[in-house]
Amino acid sequence: MKRFFQFCGFLLLATVIYAGGAYNLPHDEPTPELPPEELNPVKPPDEERDRDEPVHAIIEYGRSDVIVHNNDPLHAYIRYPQANNPTDEVISDWAHALYHDMASDFYALREYDQSVLGEINVQFDSYLIDNRYAGILETGEFSYSMSEPSEEIVKTFNIDLLNFELLEASGIFDFEQSESLLTLLTYRLLVEHPGTDGYLNYMDESWLNNVVIGHEGIIVVLPQNEFLPEMFTTMMVTLPYDDLGSLLLIRTEPPLTEVPTAPDDPYDDPYDDPYDDPYDDPYDDPFDDPFDDPFDDPFDDPDGDPDGDPDEDPAEEPALPEEYEEPPVYEDDYYHIPEVSPQSPDIDPSMPMIALSFDDGPGIYTTQFLDLFEKYGVRVTFCSVGNLVVTQRAALIRAVDIGCEVIGHSWDHRNLAKLSEEDVRKQLIDTSNTIKAVTGVAPPMFRPPYGATSDTMKSVAEELGFAIINWNVDPEDWNNKDVDSIYNAVMQQVEDKSIVISHEIYGATLKAYTRLIPELISQGYQIVTVSELLKHTHGELTPGQVYYYG
Repeated sequence: MKRFFQFCGFLLLATVIYAGGAYNLPHDEPTPELPPEELNPVKPPDEERDRDEPVHAIIEYGRSDVIVHNNDPLHAYIRYPQANNPTDEVISDWAHALYHDMASDFYALREYDQSVLGEINVQFDSYLIDNRYAGILETGEFSYSMSEPSEEIVKTFNIDLLNFELLEASGIFDFEQSESLLTLLTYRLLVEHPGTDGYLNYMDESWLNNVVIGHEGIIVVLPQNEFLPEMFTTMMVTLPYDDLGSLLLIRTEPPLTEVPTAPDDPYDDPYDDPYDDPYDDPYDDPFDDPFDDPFDDPFDDPDGDPDGDPDEDPAEEPALPEEYEEPPVYEDDYYHIPEVSPQSPDIDPSMPMIALSFDDGPGIYTTQFLDLFEKYGVRVTFCSVGNLVVTQRAALIRAVDIGCEVIGHSWDHRNLAKLSEEDVRKQLIDTSNTIKAVTGVAPPMFRPPYGATSDTMKSVAEELGFAIINWNVDPEDWNNKDVDSIYNAVMQQVEDKSIVISHEIYGATLKAYTRLIPELISQGYQIVTVSELLKHTHGELTPGQVYYYG
């Protein structure tokens, strides 16, 4: 009864507070708005459908790192942020432990049923608040068959960037006032999710375990079936800063003047986090700067300052592991990169041609790839994840301006072969609409994640007018992340009319192609987009057909 009267009093108070609007903390780089939806690059389905608006990724803190596993029977795509500070290790460890734990569970199931296929798909949003705090929300699911319900994945991280401290809920809220906190949460749930009325009687502090520091307030995440009945999906409720008042322990003073950022190329940073890739030791990397790469990372300065000037009061350099050895220094001509002129924009049908395609971006290396392609006059195909397009819109506009093409790679890297007809349609339309809204060019094709296809997917692609693009040359850069391995695999497999797949999210891939592009040109290959290759070999594309080579 006491809780009831407190709630009624708070309801009256909150009504007055909310008449004035919510407090919105400032932030540096808001996610850009898309142009109006008047541009529709695909044919709509015959009947009208109410579709939810697509949710674009918000990446204000850190660069995207990805754990990818592209082979059956388990596909994985786990995206998480890294920002070149001490908290990276905790986040990376969580992501890799998640993959290995779920992979172990999956292969245990396979011992009883070899027909089971699995998929792990995890995305993140990150918020930068007053250059002082970072809030990170990881969400996704683990599905291991068509018939079983998927297992939901929710994880939150909050970082005080002043001292790189990871904050738990107890470092954000004053739990000595837990009764007031729970009263506020109850009110916000009833306002934002009225259907929860009658299910909030047993609320306790554990409901505040998953929280994210956001722009308008603290976001409370309630995973499905953890606190509320299964009929409720995962809920996110914002507790506004104005309403929290003294219930909040964190403060935005003093704000940081500069937030540490990740170097563009971790291969050039001897202090890089070894947990970035559990299968590769960055301390053994022999490719520090073997050929004075003009596209090299401007953050090579060991103090992390991109302008190259030493800090007035530089921080103490991190200690290197005892086994660390300086990488060998090679002569600039170690790789004997041929000197070639930029290729002609005109295509000679009598000469061999190949198409290079790059998946899973856009990302932190996209601009450096564009520098490379523009230098040699080559045109490639970017297969972009839909929910990342607006995070790198300037790079994708530039890509189209220099003759490259941008096509879809699903909205969130889901395995389209496992989705329903309606879900496939939404993935393709949302991604295509976003690409056209950003670049002004409607993609005529898409690349399915993992190269996985199904009759349902082909049927929807045919309905919407899309061709399906796979490949016949795969250096597996997602697996080895080794410059020599990528280079050798491409050179050994490539031939006239090949479609080559690689990934623009790896520093090793960038370095490999710094060698590959001039070498391929010197051997007489014309490097063109997939559309250009198929136009010269197949003529008009057939919607719904899968193309593996020209």
